[in-house]
Amino acid sequence: MVLQTENLSPSLREIIAPFFQEILAAAAATIHSLYLVGGVLTEDYQEGATKIDSVIILKKMDLSFLDILAPLGRQYGQRGIAAPLIMDPGYLQGSVDVFPLEFFNFKLLHQALYGQDLLAALEINRQELRYQCERELKGKLIWLHRIYVSAMGDRKVLAGDIVRRFTGYLPLFRGILYLLGQEAAGGLQKALERLSPATGLETGVFEEIYAVQQNLTQPSPEEISSMFEKFYRATARLAEVVDGLQI
Repeated sequence: MVLQTENLSPSLREIIAPFFQEILAAAAATIHSLYLVGGVLTEDYQEGATKIDSVIILKKMDLSFLDILAPLGRQYGQRGIAAPLIMDPGYLQGSVDVFPLEFFNFKLLHQALYGQDLLAALEINRQELRYQCERELKGKLIWLHRIYVSAMGDRKVLAGDIVRRFTGYLPLFRGILYLLGQEAAGGLQKALERLSPATGLETGVFEEIYAVQQNLTQPSPEEISSMFEKFYRATARLAEVVDGLQI
């Protein structure tokens, strides 16, 4: 049972290979395919800081597989491996229309480590993707209202809330770029470089938030207030852009 890891860096291979080998040793007969997905496959990946996301597709959903996986959680979670998403081919095909943004990002950023690559063959409906992007963005506007009020004037609390939720924006950026006919793969910096000219959006606030997230800056209360306002306006602008797309 050989894992297809030759395209990965030696350090990443050293982290993920034992995890997946243990899974295969215990349950190979039930497994259809194994994948790495998301940020671990972009230039944003930082060993020890970026969580390692994965997808396990079983031949058929079997809850006893969870009993095999659960004991591995603590050991490999300490090495940055997040709990894998588990599904079967029927769930995969029946859910693309419900979660087009998530599955678009899986299709865009994945590496098949074992078995037939089902993610590469996914067909993403552009209209369904547009609907989800619009829904997510407009939901984020409501969320921004709520965190501003719930922070009760404490700018440090507000900054923490913004940073914790910012990670969810990058998959949206990729989806929007795809809808605009732009190259969507890559990390945050590449996404912002393409998003700004494609939408007319000033994307500097996203770089500001990322810098706070990475502990590169510590904004003052005044800077946090400004960051929130720019973040809100940028989110609203993206919602307008997506709302106006003709698919």
